Amino acid sequence: MPKRGENIYKRKDGRWEGRIRRYSAVKGRYYQSLYGKSYREVKDKMYRVRQEECEVLTCKCTMAEAAQLWMQSQSVCWKAGTCSAYSQMLKKYIIPYMGKMEMRQITDRVMCEFVTRVCEDKSDKALSDNYLFQICATIRRIINYMNVQTEERIVLPKNPIVKKKPRTMILPSEKSLLVLEDYLYAHCDDDTCLGILLALHTGIRIGELSALTWNDIDLQEEILYIRKNLLRVHRDEQAQMSESVTQVVQQSPKSSDSVRAIPLPPRLICLLQKYRKQGTDYVISGVKSPWAEPRTIQYRFERILKTCHIEHFNFHMLRHAFATRCVAIGLDVKSLSEILGHSNIQMTLNLYVHPTLHQKRLLMQQYDSVIH
Repeated sequence: MPKRGENIYKRKDGRWEGRIRRYSAVKGRYYQSLYGKSYREVKDKMYRVRQEECEVLTCKCTMAEAAQLWMQSQSVCWKAGTCSAYSQMLKKYIIPYMGKMEMRQITDRVMCEFVTRVCEDKSDKALSDNYLFQICATIRRIINYMNVQTEERIVLPKNPIVKKKPRTMILPSEKSLLVLEDYLYAHCDDDTCLGILLALHTGIRIGELSALTWNDIDLQEEILYIRKNLLRVHRDEQAQMSESVTQVVQQSPKSSDSVRAIPLPPRLICLLQKYRKQGTDYVISGVKSPWAEPRTIQYRFERILKTCHIEHFNFHMLRHAFATRCVAIGLDVKSLSEILGHSNIQMTLNLYVHPTLHQKRLLMQQYDSVIH
């Protein structure tokens, strides 16, 4: 059908149709269609609808109305995972507790009461401080959005949750990693073991491993390309009526820096050549689908740890272990940062580089030799 900009199309029946992107807590993301006999008529209708939105912005709108406008405006730029995360925060916490309140009524005291009520209601399954911080930060983002869009100046309340300093990361011991490595090498004819081995020696994320196909591995150049990420997200409310609550989506990686090329260690090349499948095949396959989603890989990983009699640790720890090993052998942090897909070196140092007990012991031995 012919198109003339601004999401306006001429239909086969001769009418013109314009579509405006919408968001609601019930339907999720959807489009509203406006019809007319001419392009100009539809364009004028769309203009009037948008003007009405602006009028709503200057009124004393509620948090529910403001949240809807914020999602409508911002979700165009978001990936499916980001949109799903914000939708869940709004649906489960912000709208039920604050939806009917006017924006100006949301003060520091109200924010503190909101956190208290959420914690009391979720006492059986407490939310983490980090997640509570994110929920409160989202409320502040919505208020800030309203301030930008209108001439009114709503006082931005403080976030009542203070971000705690990340606790010291206790990595799996080198002995445990060596036991795991030996098992993976011995069973790398199993695509799950081969994939986990690949993650252990490249530091890729579990979602990146899920989305990895053999087309992403150039054995001639000995390079692994990270181009995609696979994750499970909540469906819109409308889609849930006929389908499952969640769905698996494939999208671009976490950030632009996460799209990267990683040189492969020589020891892996021979294994990858030996067990290579068709180019479009996923490196780790699922039972009912061509891919294995992240939680499936996590379950399989846990079974392997039990088989090896290794104390449980999360799959993401392999990324921490890879980074720490690289620093221990003297790899420069700038190169490591690019391999991990970080935007800056400081992020790599703060998040993923942890001195081992062996390194600390060597430091104390050096210190002891200096003072005697």
